[in-house]
Amino acid sequence: MKKILFTLFALVFTGALFSQDNMVAFRHLSFDVEAGLHGLGVEAAIPVSRNLVLKGGYNWAPAGELFNTDFSVNTAKLKQAQQDYSAATGHQFQNWFADESVINAGIEMGLSNYKLMVNWYPVSNGRLYLAGGVYYSKSEKEESLISLMGRTTANDWAALKELREETGKDDYNIEVKIGNETYPVLEDEKGRGTLQADLKIDPLKYYVGAGLGRCVPNGHLGLQLELGVMICRNSTLYCQDREVKFADVLDGSIGNEMKEIVEYIDKYPIYPQLTLRMCFRLF
Repeated sequence: MKKILFTLFALVFTGALFSQDNMVAFRHLSFDVEAGLHGLGVEAAIPVSRNLVLKGGYNWAPAGELFNTDFSVNTAKLKQAQQDYSAATGHQFQNWFADESVINAGIEMGLSNYKLMVNWYPVSNGRLYLAGGVYYSKSEKEESLISLMGRTTANDWAALKELREETGKDDYNIEVKIGNETYPVLEDEKGRGTLQADLKIDPLKYYVGAGLGRCVPNGHLGLQLELGVMICRNSTLYCQDREVKFADVLDGSIGNEMKEIVEYIDKYPIYPQLTLRMCFRLF
């Protein structure tokens, strides 16, 4: 591991050795590909002075779903309820519960954005730089930064609906209570019971960071290593497409200081980014 890290930093320093002293504003262009915590991306960079480089590009997270797993739940009582009702009324259910059923859970992140950045080198022929700029998604509305989903199987959802309709009992409703509000599990397009929560953010996000390496190397190839944070605006929590007051999620026993911290994180969510870029000078 130490050898890998040493090799990585050696490559970054080697790529950063090229000076931009002879760079002329708007007379050079480079292209880079990048990979990091935000996914993959492409950029084009052009120097606007000996100390400033203007960059534009696009980032996307090709994986989409970061986490997906199945876990078992005990549905023996629901199976017994079906059997008791069938024995008492003679009704034959089209779908039956098993003793154990499966719930699927997943987490998705939406980080695909256009971006416009500026790199500033405090020393014109130096290697270190500060970065700042904005990310913007195509959507004019809020987009989901993080989505959490839970899904039943189509068979279990059909069995539950039939049991509820036949017995007329609200005991077989599946819902989640947050604060004073109740959020029912809904049916999706595949006939599964689904509960979804989203942390949505404004399409415009800010970015600040610092890095090592040159955007427009004198040679044909250079490397950059950058650490920064994406600052998301106006975050809103939703459950089943209904806004959730964040205060309803907080337990009053956690204390005012902790509540202020959580509310601040909710209002100004920050997403860390670590990025490695390979830069190609075109001319």
